[in-house]
Amino acid sequence: MNNSKIVDLHMHSNASDGLYSPAEVLKIAFESGLSAIGLTDHDTVKGLPEAIRAAEKHGLELVPGVEISVLEKNREIHILGYYPHNTEKLNAELDDIREERYSRMEKIVQKLNNLGFKIGPEEVLAEAGDSAPGRLHLARLLLKKDYVHTLNEAFSFYLNPDRDAYVPRRLMTLKRAMELLREVKEIRVIAHPGELGRSIIERLIPLGLQGIEVFHPDHSATQKKYYQEMAHEKGLLITGGSDFHGDRERFTRYPRHLAITGQYLDELKKIASSVS
Repeated sequence: MNNSKIVDLHMHSNASDGLYSPAEVLKIAFESGLSAIGLTDHDTVKGLPEAIRAAEKHGLELVPGVEISVLEKNREIHILGYYPHNTEKLNAELDDIREERYSRMEKIVQKLNNLGFKIGPEEVLAEAGDSAPGRLHLARLLLKKDYVHTLNEAFSFYLNPDRDAYVPRRLMTLKRAMELLREVKEIRVIAHPGELGRSIIERLIPLGLQGIEVFHPDHSATQKKYYQEMAHEKGLLITGGSDFHGDRERFTRYPRHLAITGQYLDELKKIASSVS
């Protein structure tokens, strides 16, 4: 791929908690001048067939992926997997995580009700559509009902850890997630490691970590530099992207400035092609 071309290796559709369908995400990418995108929905690859068809229509390269939520020392972290060889096996194991989202959502709704908010589980399910409900769906509903002024306020005041409506998740262990991604032969990358990643990446490498998402909107310039140097030092891939969900509160349109150059996708594909 020509390195003057730009790609985004971290985008979400309404197969998880994005606002747009996989086809709409590909259309947005095409109209924004991207050459390739990674569709990395949370805990599911069910949006990939639609995305593949849309990519062919627009002449875009699709990087199939997933973003798995895992638990490590009572902290939730995310692992990106790229180019799965067995999506059926992957989806079968991820079904348990998606099912857990429904019971968790009911508990969060009950806590919000106890705080005086009039929200029903059916409203959250309607907001989530065909995807498993998550905190972002709840935050959007709180915003629509004028209980908060911004999505960030919904999380900061109610839905983040240590807030009154937060309910911890029952997640796959980090070890099992890495084993699963190895079993389906996906390239394994830690997503937006932030401050937490400084201590965890060393533990991830023996489990088969292959890359670090260096470029992410939540990373400061200092963090980008730190993780870029770490990736070079440890011989790990560098990836990045916008973490696009479609919410206009964060970006009024697709944030093209957060895309990365094609060289990073070229390196990812080299590793993927060596996996048999």
